Amino acid sequence: MKPAARGLFAFTVFIYFSFLLSGCGSTAGKNSVPGSPVALSLTATPMTIAPGQTATLNWSVPNGAASSLAINGICTTCSLPTGSAPTPPLTSTTTYTATITDSAGRAATAAATVTVTSSLPGPLKHIFVLVQENRSFDNYFGALGAYRSSRLQQAGISDAQTVDAFNPNLALTNHNTGASAKPFHEPTVCTEDLSAAWDESHHDAALSGGDPAWSTTSSFNAGLFAMNNFLDTTASVTQNYDPNGTRAVGFYDQTDIPYYYDLATFFATSDAWFSPVLAGTVPNRMFLIAGSSFGHEYPDLTGHPLYAAPTIFRAMNQANVSWLYYYRDDVFLANFRDSQDPAIQPKILPITDLLSRLGGSCSGAACDADSSLPEVVFIDSASGSSQLDEHPGNNIQSGAAYVQSLIAALMQSDAWSDSALILTYDEGGGLYDHVAPIPVPAPDSLGPGQCPDPNNGSSQYCRVGTISGGFNLSGFRVPLMVVSPFAKAHFVSHTARDYTAILAFIENTFNVPALTARDAFWKQQGDMQEFFDFSAAASLNPPGGSAWTQFLNSQPTGGVCDPTKEAG
Repeated sequence: MKPAARGLFAFTVFIYFSFLLSGCGSTAGKNSVPGSPVALSLTATPMTIAPGQTATLNWSVPNGAASSLAINGICTTCSLPTGSAPTPPLTSTTTYTATITDSAGRAATAAATVTVTSSLPGPLKHIFVLVQENRSFDNYFGALGAYRSSRLQQAGISDAQTVDAFNPNLALTNHNTGASAKPFHEPTVCTEDLSAAWDESHHDAALSGGDPAWSTTSSFNAGLFAMNNFLDTTASVTQNYDPNGTRAVGFYDQTDIPYYYDLATFFATSDAWFSPVLAGTVPNRMFLIAGSSFGHEYPDLTGHPLYAAPTIFRAMNQANVSWLYYYRDDVFLANFRDSQDPAIQPKILPITDLLSRLGGSCSGAACDADSSLPEVVFIDSASGSSQLDEHPGNNIQSGAAYVQSLIAALMQSDAWSDSALILTYDEGGGLYDHVAPIPVPAPDSLGPGQCPDPNNGSSQYCRVGTISGGFNLSGFRVPLMVVSPFAKAHFVSHTARDYTAILAFIENTFNVPALTARDAFWKQQGDMQEFFDFSAAASLNPPGGSAWTQFLNSQPTGGVCDPTKEAG
């Protein structure tokens, strides 16, 4: 029997602000000192926490006029004019009050009340996760901003949200050949491969001071990264048709992937969504299902032992959360011992089973998709013989059409009304993006090269790069589309996250413990609830009321597929 649906809003946080102005002999709300009152802001992030979790208080005094600031239970002499600090683990509702006084004797207070409650019922029953291959944000959505504005106007929607895209006049140089290239519309939907491996990605980011400056203890900021070496590494991988590596700055637009451009326009997206680690597919996908790559910079050598680390699937089993793992070609989970667990193995199924369920057939018998589907559905990328994963070297339009078929099947099923599908990409693929990686917590105590993992030894299989670094920095930006009736309509998030926030979203939604310090961080700092509005199914139907499958642009598959045309 399918477990009862759990509520998405497991906890509710209400934040109240109050301002009290006082002077010598004055009454509340009055100020006997001439001049403008002190302006104080106090907020709590995230807005939902579980018992035992912490929130972060952020404060600011915009005019910088305060002489002192104190917050009960946090600090008696807090930093000015701005600052932040974590709360202790909370088990009950707690109110924090910030009190400031300026040099003229004026005072102000601001209170943030965090309410911790038991789980409440909510509307979301199914979370689908689909992660395709190797696309940077600028490569797919660098031209999204102008399209969104025009497309929404056509639908009678006024929207002022911006998208952080590349500068079309920026020119990158190949430091080996001297050739340069600006971002250009890629004329072919099939290009040769690039490399997003550990060494190449770290070189691409161009940390100030050179490659040896990488450190596991560095405090990174965006200004340290030049983000200008992408042509160097691309040319070093394959030089058949693009000896200068200019395809790294090629991009696609609505003429190539119109379906994705519509998803990112009418549903929710982000221009600050990053892969978890500055490396290739294997380490990033390890983060996706286990919250860490456990010291891996690269895939292990052939014949490596299966990874013993626990995955989200083991954690969901232990938390009595229903799930299924679907594949078309390869099964990435097969790299983990969990794949051989008798409690996990039967839940790894071919994608045809999902399509049958969505179509109302379970093992040949009629069934209801909404009640037959589990709470969490992971869909592995079609990375084998079908070549539908959108990886460079494969036809992106064929891959996008495959994804459209999956989403259309969901939208046409009775599960659509209480589902959310998260579509993203495992890493940037060596393709240019202009936004620097973000600092993130290391998931565990394992440093680069301390692999396979602490439980199965055999470090002889471990591959180590030549550039030192750590796991305290994300990878590059990747595209994100959040497709759901409850997705905020035509929403663009500018809040920086890496996609282990998907794990945190599942964990917070269904009360699953965190796997590592990385997903635990996003559970506390904000998972993916920002992308949703659960007060109403605002996106159940498109503007005008027709079906989404008829409203959204269809994905063509007839684009030019000729790698000889890839160079810019």
